[in-house]
Parts: sequence; C-alpha cells; structure tokens
Amino acid sequence: MGMLSEINWLAVAVGTVVYCAFCGIWHRQFAFGKKWEEAMGFKRPDNWKETNIYYVVPLISCFVTSVAISILLKLTNTNSFAEALRIGLIAGFGFAMTIVFTTAVIPTMKKPLVFGAITGTAQALVYNTCNADNLYNFKLNE
Repeated sequence: MGMLSEINWLAVAVGTVVYCAFCGIWHRQFAFGKKWEEAMGFKRPDNWKETNIYYVVPLISCFVTSVAISILLKLTNTNSFAEALRIGLIAGFGFAMTIVFTTAVIPTMKKPLVFGAITGTAQALVYNTCNADNLYNFKLNE
C-alpha cells in the first residue's frame, strides 16, 4: 500500500483523461476510425450508436494504465522527461503495441496488421503522453 500513497492522483487523473481522449479521437471516423472498423470487418449499421460500454471500459483501462505508469516511474526513480520518454517507448512499443498485434491475429479479424498498426500506434504514442504528464505532475509536488 506504500507505493499507492506516493502516487500523485491528480497526475493519474489528468493522464487518464488525456489517454482516453487521445484514443477516442484516434479511433473516430474522421481520424483512423473507418480503416480501424474495416480492419475488424465491422460494417456500421445506419442507426448504430455506441453504448456506454464503449466509454466505460476504455476509461477504466486508461485509469489502470495511468496508475501502472505512475508506479513504474516511481519504481525506476525516473526524474527527467528523457527518462520518462525512454520508459514510455519501451512500455508503449515493447508491451502495448506488441500485445495489440498479438491479439489482433484472431480468425475473425479481417486485416490484423492494419488493426495492429492503428491501435498499437495509438497505445504506444499515448504511453509517452501519460509518462510525460505523470512526470510533470509529480515533479510539481516535490
């Protein structure tokens, strides 16, 4: 419980909102949404509307990721933007992107490499955003 008491919860909250908003915009129709849906083989019905699960689950996931990043920054004694960027690159491309590509290779995915490229890149980029935000915010409190 000691590590959780050291977390800057404001930084986690801001990181969560930035993460969720970035990914939400990234996957919208005007950005990469059409290609993303095409990669999944999803044909949007005329009257289709997103339900709450499309917002609640990503928000919870973004929160958990922001907490994990905050803990990782503490455990590694990260104290510069360059260090945070390195950790973000490792976590983003080394973990998030590779997990997305791996899970995209399922029989129902029409274009797994396109899906992996769109979603994996978003995850890799936003890990760096969360790292920078967390680092900036917890440095303000020192």
